[in-house]
Amino acid sequence: MPLAGVQGAAPAIHALALRHNRPSSSYDRGVSDPQWTGGSPPRADWYPDPSGSGGQRYWDGNGWTDHVRPPATMSGGPPVYQYASPKSPILAIVLSVLWLGGGHFYAGRNDALPIVLACVNGVLWLLTFSCLVGVIPWVPLVIFAAIDARKAAIEFNDRHGLATPA
Repeated sequence: MPLAGVQGAAPAIHALALRHNRPSSSYDRGVSDPQWTGGSPPRADWYPDPSGSGGQRYWDGNGWTDHVRPPATMSGGPPVYQYASPKSPILAIVLSVLWLGGGHFYAGRNDALPIVLACVNGVLWLLTFSCLVGVIPWVPLVIFAAIDARKAAIEFNDRHGLATPA
């Protein structure tokens, strides 16, 4: 099916078809080869649509097909990830109380803070079981970790376009 309104290089295409011993009917569609500068014909692939639609048209190696892709559209909002589940701020707090850094890992934090908190928690548990001294720094760290894990869970939900559960 010829594309209307496209100024092609039909004589050059016909010459190309003769040079490659292919029938010119497979080339003669009224449009030029995609990005063709001579030599062997371009490989089969998606190229900008020569009709000027802004999309892409498939070149099968011999000629343009009727397969088209629409132009890419830009969305205005943040991407919504279908595989992400909402994170509960309350569960993030509970996990932080049970093990420092646990609420941060649950909330999807990928910086150094959850790792440092988890390592410090191990040292504090060791000090607590050996001489009960680990409880003293553990209490303020749990308060900080719980508040920060709650905030991280809410930020995760906002970043992924999810509603924060109560």
